[in-house]
Amino acid sequence: MIKLIKNIKLSLFFKSRVYNFFVNNNAEKKIIFNPESLWRGNKINGLRILEGFLSYQNETLNLDKNIWKKNHGSSSWNNHLHGFMWIKDIRAVGTNNARIFVRRNLLAWIDEVNYSNEQIWKEDVIAKRIFYLLTNLSFFFETADENFQKIFSEHLNKQSMILYKIIKKKEKINIFSLKSMILSTFCFDNLSSLYSFSIKLLLKTVKEDISDDGLHRLRSPSQHFFFLCSLLDIKNFLGNMNREIPEEINQKIDQMLSALKFFRIGNGQLAIFNTYDTININQIDNLLKKVDHKYRLPKITSCSDFYRASKNKLTLIMDCGTPTKEKTHAGTLSFEFSHLSEKIVVNCGSPFVNNKNWHDAMRSTAAHSTLNINEINSSDIFFEKDTTTRIAKTHSSQFNDNDNICIDSYHTGYRSLFGLLHRRLIHIDQKKLIVRGEDSLIYEKKSSNNLKYFLRFHIHPSIKLNVTTSKKKVVLKLKNNVGWEFICSEPNIKIEDGIYLGENKIVQPNQHILISDFVVKDQKIKWLFRLIN
Repeated sequence: MIKLIKNIKLSLFFKSRVYNFFVNNNAEKKIIFNPESLWRGNKINGLRILEGFLSYQNETLNLDKNIWKKNHGSSSWNNHLHGFMWIKDIRAVGTNNARIFVRRNLLAWIDEVNYSNEQIWKEDVIAKRIFYLLTNLSFFFETADENFQKIFSEHLNKQSMILYKIIKKKEKINIFSLKSMILSTFCFDNLSSLYSFSIKLLLKTVKEDISDDGLHRLRSPSQHFFFLCSLLDIKNFLGNMNREIPEEINQKIDQMLSALKFFRIGNGQLAIFNTYDTININQIDNLLKKVDHKYRLPKITSCSDFYRASKNKLTLIMDCGTPTKEKTHAGTLSFEFSHLSEKIVVNCGSPFVNNKNWHDAMRSTAAHSTLNINEINSSDIFFEKDTTTRIAKTHSSQFNDNDNICIDSYHTGYRSLFGLLHRRLIHIDQKKLIVRGEDSLIYEKKSSNNLKYFLRFHIHPSIKLNVTTSKKKVVLKLKNNVGWEFICSEPNIKIEDGIYLGENKIVQPNQHILISDFVVKDQKIKWLFRLIN
């Protein structure tokens, strides 16, 4: 009954002039600020949309005349549709027909959408809708007729009121929602009094979500990038409105820029750790160009228990930190490394569909370049639920001696199950271009004799692998025809097929090097990657 009443109120709020005259007569019909985002759309995608096809995460639907009433798209596709992020792609086309297309669809959405559909009022969807509509006003709104401007302004003002009500009730607030709320206080006179409230929430969110050394709390390079984009947008809006930019925001932006550079691997992309979303190289370059950030990273550095070594065009980044309880990934002690502009060892990436089986597979230890026991994850993972049970605690240190770097780390993920610690020692010879490793399982108490270890090194899809007859060596041929070899102390190397989700939201077949055997007390599995001269 409560849900029914809420849906009726929503419909009346947006559709009934009589209801609004008597109950809610304070909606604005005028937008007083015309903001611009720092980020541009994709013209090719825009042309495709104008042809009548909207694609998202490998799902394409025809934008027919009934699209706003009912369609057969997935939940994530409909989130994208109702979030209107695609407007920036149409704007990139820039024609008058593109403007008319946007106006026609906006009026159709206002007139035909099912206002009782809870999906369109989800916090992330409404926040995106407000942001992308407001930041593209100069494209479709300024040259529209007065009637369109009044209808659109009043409708978006009401949506901004709803976003405020959502934010006000929540303890944990998304940075994108705050960005849209702050923008609304600039654009609508009746919301301007909420500016101070929004800035207080912003400072609180930044303090909670960004670590002291500038990394996002999810320890995810791609989530870090998106958060930083929103902070830069907010700073840009404050500057355009001649508002004081809090010093805490400037400091965090500077720290986050350094952390972003930390996670760039040899090909210019971000390394794959934890929740991953494809971010192309141009997006990263564009961000760094806009802020003109000159900071250069040292040869080795650390950031929130990640370690990075980079010299002679060899870059290695290793995760030596405890996984987060939220969106846990069981990739402790995994690493990625590249040479020149080629990624060599990788983690497998994150699925771009909201599916439990996909998420379980790609967040597993087996999907990372590290070791597991009995194919059991080093930390418990749950679909759409925080991990409150077993999480791998870590200890790590690094040593630097000119061209030789050593990273020493272990985790406790298997202590409660098997009485074991997994220790990984990595030595990088940056002069000779050799990456040496040693994986060992340390017994803390008597354990089962039937334990097996599975040590995987996932290889980028562009690389061809050949294992020698001795089963102790693998030759890797890179796309640029440079050769590397992998050598292991255990004569049982296998090459197995897998999948890679690290580029352009597509599923690519790849291969991984697998070493597997029964666990032997005090055993040390030694391996190395080295450049073939």
